Amino acid sequence: MPHAEDEPPGRKDLRSRYKVLLTRGDSTERTVFFSDAVFAIAMTLLVLDLEVPDGLPPDQVGAALVQQLPHFFSFALSFAVIGSAWLNHHRKFSVIVRYDFRLQVLNLLLLFFVAVLPLPTSLLSEYGGKASPWPVVVYAAVVAGVYSMLNLVWAYAWRAGLMAPAVDRDLYRYVLRALLPVPLVFAASIPVAFVVPGVAMYLWLLIIPADMVVHRIASAQAAGPGQRRGAAA
Repeated sequence: MPHAEDEPPGRKDLRSRYKVLLTRGDSTERTVFFSDAVFAIAMTLLVLDLEVPDGLPPDQVGAALVQQLPHFFSFALSFAVIGSAWLNHHRKFSVIVRYDFRLQVLNLLLLFFVAVLPLPTSLLSEYGGKASPWPVVVYAAVVAGVYSMLNLVWAYAWRAGLMAPAVDRDLYRYVLRALLPVPLVFAASIPVAFVVPGVAMYLWLLIIPADMVVHRIASAQAAGPGQRRGAAA
């Protein structure tokens, strides 16, 4: 089998020109537009699980609405997840100003998890809180995948030099740490779901205090020892 170094000079030059001209560029507009469309469609599909049967007697409407509460909870949770992910994606691509093939692949993997989220949302609304661990496990795995891929996109863009010059190492690390609570908490709930399925989803509330702790630590580290000593005095 011929090696790359045995290729004729003309073919090597052709491959180099292909990589330079077709697999990288200085505009991320199409990547952002396509991503926005996937986020929007996924958010729209979430509402399909919300329905009230037709032809109900007036005295049964209230009971029917109560029966929809698990569906509404799952809808609101996933809407918040996708909305937060979109906000993070939007902010990141305001400073990711160039692209290459690997960045596009990582972004597509992120969009895969976003696009599939309506399925575990439906599973969670129908069977969450019951004996089976799988609704919580599948949902937590997909959400952890969404936020892990957001961090991978950010980390790769930094290493590949695809960001605007205004992003320095401190800002890069601050943004990287800010998203850690979500995938960590959702991933941690997966083994718990196999032990106590009805309790595991409530662990997701730990994101709130975990997020506060991470932001406080990141802010303290960004302030530097001199500013911390001054604040303590």
